[in-house]
Amino acid sequence: MGHYSRNYYRKPRVQKQDNPELVARIEKTAARGTSSLTDWERSFMGSLLDSAKKWGRLTAKQHEVYQRIEKKLDPVALAARKGWQESWNADKRESLLFAARYYKANPPYFGDVATRILDDFGYVPSEKLYRKMVENRYVQRALQNTQTGPLYDVGSMATIRNSDSVGGSARMYRGKDVIVLEVEEKAMSAVKGARIYKVLPVGSVTPIETQERFLKKKR
Repeated sequence: MGHYSRNYYRKPRVQKQDNPELVARIEKTAARGTSSLTDWERSFMGSLLDSAKKWGRLTAKQHEVYQRIEKKLDPVALAARKGWQESWNADKRESLLFAARYYKANPPYFGDVATRILDDFGYVPSEKLYRKMVENRYVQRALQNTQTGPLYDVGSMATIRNSDSVGGSARMYRGKDVIVLEVEEKAMSAVKGARIYKVLPVGSVTPIETQERFLKKKR
């Protein structure tokens, strides 16, 4: 009984299955992606080829990753990436830099790639990543806020609004006049009126920071 039990539970031996078509397909993909793959993807393709030659098939996970790489190296996709690279210009670079600064000022999204963009001037992201980072409504609102320019110039007078919405250190000076000392050059916020001002309340010797939306013109 023990002899038969051991044989019954023994896993069947997996036989090698020749699959020259699979091997040729992987070799063709690997050759096409010599300069388009990451180091990890090239290493993965090498191990994939070894598996195909040894076993004649891929695991479900291997096949899933391979399909993504194969799609990435499709001639149409390669042509689209080439066109994107050729269309890269100073305007796109400036928009990308603004988006990177926005994400650094408003974590946690895109933190690592934002750092790379700011540190590596020659870095060109994929078109998909660029559109995801730059063309979303939050960055576009922040860009619009920057382009409108400040409402109050340095040296001018303003009044802190007497409203419950006023927050931060300006709250205790609601309804008081202030002198504008400094103005944030670029408003890194999607909130309208979030540009930062350093102001000096009249009668005080200590400047405070507040937002443009908490100020109004002095009457």
